[in-house]
Amino acid sequence: MPQTAFSIEKLRAAAGPGGFAKGQRYEVSFHDILKLGLQSAGAAANLPYLCESISLPTKSLASVPHDIYGPPREISYRETFTEAVLSFIVDDAFTVRKFFDEWQTKIINPITNNSNYYDDYVGTIKIKRLGNASTDITSSPAYHVELVEAYPSLVGEILLGHAQGNEILRLSVTFKYRRWNSLD
Repeated sequence: MPQTAFSIEKLRAAAGPGGFAKGQRYEVSFHDILKLGLQSAGAAANLPYLCESISLPTKSLASVPHDIYGPPREISYRETFTEAVLSFIVDDAFTVRKFFDEWQTKIINPITNNSNYYDDYVGTIKIKRLGNASTDITSSPAYHVELVEAYPSLVGEILLGHAQGNEILRLSVTFKYRRWNSLD
């Protein structure tokens, strides 16, 4: 059967020898966490394994209209970044929740309401999207970014209830960061 411009074979060929990217091969790692002095810093070693999902960061350009003659032009003047959301599976001892709760207390003291110095509570989050043929997390990444000066701005709720049954609990954590860099 002849190939047309809209054939499945053409679409598969456009994806290259590795095929289409799949989202289940990734690694997340947290850096500069030890400087926070967290009691639960040992939990950070398990975070890459308990991270159930992550959204790759977005980048947009802020612009202003430039209107002198004719139709206005939008002139870009800086990059802007949205927050990153990571979802974690919660273990029975709630070490993931305790870790992020403690990290937030390093940002603003819950008793005095004093905020700490910015450099004392930010860290780096590295996200690797591994190739389809990867067999472990030491494989070289197909795409690699880092979130610079990241901190948890929102530690989400965990729903408890009798109707939950044996459902595994999950925790959503939203991170603010200054910028993200490609490490490719």
